[in-house]
Amino acid sequence: MVHPQVPCILFTPICPHSLSFRPLMFPDYCQLCIQVPVDSRGHVWASFDGKDRTELVPGDAVVIRLSKWPVPSVAAEADPSGDWFSAVRECLHWNLRKVQGGAGG
Repeated sequence: MVHPQVPCILFTPICPHSLSFRPLMFPDYCQLCIQVPVDSRGHVWASFDGKDRTELVPGDAVVIRLSKWPVPSVAAEADPSGDWFSAVRECLHWNLRKVQGGAGG
């Protein structure tokens, strides 16, 4: 989880096949370049926003950088930061205790 006001690129594996694949955070000024090796023996496919996939051939690269136009977010409260923390706390049940029934039940 990353607070919406943190200027960063969040690089998150989708459907990882190992628990060692973890999300990575990069500073907002970084540029990532993912390139298919020139001597690649297999096919590589890329899909963006869940749309149709595109085949990448050996030597092709995908460059990832922060957009010039940030995605606006909507906050229910006047304090967007407080609204985000409230939503996380509620969704993850942080600091909530279930009321337990008595022993006689």
